[in-house]
Amino acid sequence: MFQKAIIILFCIFSNLSLSSISYGKQIEQSTQELYCAPELRQVFALLREMPEVNNLIDQILKNGPLYIEMNHHLSKKFDGYWSGGDRTIYTTKSRSPAALLTTVLFEMHNAANDPELQRIDSLAYLGKTNRKQYVRAVEYWEYKNAKATTAILNRGIESGIFPENSYWYISDDFEDHFRVQKSAGHSSHIGQMYDDLIRYG
Repeated sequence: MFQKAIIILFCIFSNLSLSSISYGKQIEQSTQELYCAPELRQVFALLREMPEVNNLIDQILKNGPLYIEMNHHLSKKFDGYWSGGDRTIYTTKSRSPAALLTTVLFEMHNAANDPELQRIDSLAYLGKTNRKQYVRAVEYWEYKNAKATTAILNRGIESGIFPENSYWYISDDFEDHFRVQKSAGHSSHIGQMYDDLIRYG
């Protein structure tokens, strides 16, 4: 079928009645499975103090398991990314707790909204969108997820749950945000994803 795209971020667990956490990667593929790398447990526990995050996790688990790992090879260049193929959030190892918190929360939004990315991929694979349209669509998909992330971050900071340095500025104007992403090389990476999707399916 369609190749799962990897979305990369340039910038940047408590009550588990419906989920089970495993600290060993060998777990059954269940829609209720949740794995977090031991190095990220404190950050994840902090995130779970926000009801919105627990709702987000429930949404993700409806589509399959969720794994959160640290220090994957691509994370050496980027802060983190969501890999839909293996349903894993990868994040950089040498990051501050605030940066890790922001990265994981953003990638959770990407994970929760993965079906929309699959739809965008399908349109490209079927030849119903060109490279330029694909890049813009994926950037806008990520932009909406980033704005949703900042809303939770701001509430967490205001309530004293998240550290103040976890604040993340995202422009209210998508066109401004898009220009920044193009300048940073993020859009070029998405263009490469489009090329791979067309080439390999």
